[in-house]
Amino acid sequence: MRSEALAIPAHIPTSLVFDYDMYRAPQLGHDPQRTVSRLLQENAPDVFYSPYNGGHWIVTRAETAVDMLRQPDKFSSLPEHNKHREFKPRMLPIQSDPPEHLEYRKPLGERLSPEAVRQLEHDIRAFAREILAGLYPKGRCEFVQEVGLRFPIAIFMRLSGAPMKDVKLLVSLADKYTRSPELVDRQDAVRRLGQYLNNELRDRVACPRSDLLTLITQSKVGDRPLNDDEREGMCVLLFLAGLDTVKSVLSFIFARLAQSPEHYRRLVANPETIGTAMEELMRLSGVSQPERGVTHDFVYRGVPFRKGDRVVFITPLYGMDDRVTENPFELDFDRPMPRHWVFGAGTHRCLGSHLARLEIRVLIEEWTKAIPAMGVENNQAIEAEGRGLVWTPKALPLVWQVS
Repeated sequence: MRSEALAIPAHIPTSLVFDYDMYRAPQLGHDPQRTVSRLLQENAPDVFYSPYNGGHWIVTRAETAVDMLRQPDKFSSLPEHNKHREFKPRMLPIQSDPPEHLEYRKPLGERLSPEAVRQLEHDIRAFAREILAGLYPKGRCEFVQEVGLRFPIAIFMRLSGAPMKDVKLLVSLADKYTRSPELVDRQDAVRRLGQYLNNELRDRVACPRSDLLTLITQSKVGDRPLNDDEREGMCVLLFLAGLDTVKSVLSFIFARLAQSPEHYRRLVANPETIGTAMEELMRLSGVSQPERGVTHDFVYRGVPFRKGDRVVFITPLYGMDDRVTENPFELDFDRPMPRHWVFGAGTHRCLGSHLARLEIRVLIEEWTKAIPAMGVENNQAIEAEGRGLVWTPKALPLVWQVS
């Protein structure tokens, strides 16, 4: 069921209005990266107005999106410019603009740098092998629950320092935030997650450890320590990102491999190509929809923006943009340079991208070593969940022969 459509504001020309509900469009139910891209590329303007969910703009093309994301003076991350992103406290660093944004990124950026992440590979690979050792004899698994959730989330819990006994609670709060189309539900999830994390932060102040929660308690912005709201906002964002996004991207990637046996065989036979191939797989498997708020009235590329307008960037579409990628709906491991914006663009590019890439690469490497062929059980269609802020497969039943 669609949300109620609002009246179109008088200043918006009908040529810029398109009938698309970002939370309830039928195309979101199956392979949304391809189906939504086809719908919007073939029919919608590069930037269009949707009258649903309170009314907002949607950006459909890569070049336009990247240009807009690099102009925080016009398209701001501050919640004061977008009432649909009003959280208390604000989530950091994502709900900040330059120059303070860079200061908020620094502490976690150092811990999640390429050099720091490389040191984790041995343990991550051992964990992948442990998971596969338990799954392989069964000849089947439901990937989303048994791998997509377990693998990256356990790694994140270890890095963050949160106790594994609380993982179900934390995942449920992250799921409520990312899956609900209703702001009040997302605000409640942020509030409850913040309450939980404040208890953990107090514990780290009293008993410091070598984890990310402790790092945040000891961090500074400029020459001063973070205040309590800043600590809470930084931790909330860290957990919302760490508990969902990689799970969803991984699950879409393995769905594509299971549905394309010839590509899977190529990776089994040529493991040295996995690093490049996974970029092509990610291009087809984006999941997130970041937002910005308009800071003042102006016209941009013929679009009449007004102060306080909500702007949604559907990043999964940008790797599928036919102006950027030839034959964008095809999985092509011979593509010389797959381009995608799965981890965003501009100053707000995802802090965890290096860790995510390592997890994806290691899991594909170990999976293809252990399982030479696989498929989707009964060749069934894979349903997706498109409501909320992050797309994800609902389930992914995989099967393979056990030798």
